[in-house]
Amino acid sequence: MPRKPVLSPSRIRTYLLCEVKYYHTYLNPRGKFYMRAKREYSFGTTMHAVLQHLHASGGVEEVSVQQLQQVMQQQWVTAGYESPHEEQQFQQMAAVLLEQYHARAQEALQQIPPEQRPRILMQERMLRLDMGAFALVGRVDRVDEHPDGTLEIIDYKSWRTDVTPEEVHDDLAMCCYQLLLKHLYPDRRVVATIVALQTGAFASASLTDEELAEFREDIRLLGEEIISRDFEYLEPKRIPHCEVCDFLPLCQRIWQQQAESLP
Repeated sequence: MPRKPVLSPSRIRTYLLCEVKYYHTYLNPRGKFYMRAKREYSFGTTMHAVLQHLHASGGVEEVSVQQLQQVMQQQWVTAGYESPHEEQQFQQMAAVLLEQYHARAQEALQQIPPEQRPRILMQERMLRLDMGAFALVGRVDRVDEHPDGTLEIIDYKSWRTDVTPEEVHDDLAMCCYQLLLKHLYPDRRVVATIVALQTGAFASASLTDEELAEFREDIRLLGEEIISRDFEYLEPKRIPHCEVCDFLPLCQRIWQQQAESLP
């Protein structure tokens, strides 16, 4: 029996951005030869790993800033940086951000009585939902369980400086995570929160049951479109993202062939 196709927020977002990029990223075996390591991804991966360690080890009450920065050095992903000097600059940035995160977390703990503090329900957990023709999956950074039973999805954004409730409400990944978590805990209230690590700013939003039902249907229809699409003969179109796309040389080759075939 063939394996059911799997779609994630990243895959869906890529498809919505550019169908040709989706094909080269996920379907074309030759695409991997054009994909370059990116410092943004490496930096984000490092920060996520360090924060996971922090919260799995008892939080800021058990882990000092110095220990956190040592973990950062151990978990550091080196790929994608243009030079040792640039990499060192980003290591210094990470050390500062972790120190600030630690201080904010300590301050927040002091303001919340122990009996009102949430507990961590899961970290870096892959969730899955059968959507019929495909499976929707998503990896949540963290889920907190509050004393009243509310489940809060925490999503770290390494490069963001600000975020609004409206942005959280409309964020594709956060909507997917709410759908996935609500499937596991149908009787719980689910809230999504984005944390901008650059500044500590955060915002939250929650989809109503009606909005979740509508979103699920939208994702089902979009997913069925994606898995049934014939990508092989797509003609690339110029969009602003082309200038930073790893697959631009492949598209340029097609555009050149098209230009040469003109009378």
